[in-house]
Amino acid sequence: MRKLIVFLAAFIGLAALNPAAARTAVDKQRAACERDSHKFCAAEEPNAIAVERCLRAHVSQLSKACKHQFMQKGR
Repeated sequence: MRKLIVFLAAFIGLAALNPAAARTAVDKQRAACERDSHKFCAAEEPNAIAVERCLRAHVSQLSKACKHQFMQKGR
């Protein structure tokens, strides 16, 4: 769980803009990407930036839910 919290720390900047929306976005991403993070990027944990970079590198292999979260962010 600690590793996942660190992974999501990369999205803390959203909280400054709209705390309620940021929490919702982070919760959705956590729920959607937790398994993919452990499956593809366990070696990168707890570095949130490295995990996000790793997930992007594996985007074609991600679950639909996780991939959808990355598409929504427009990244």
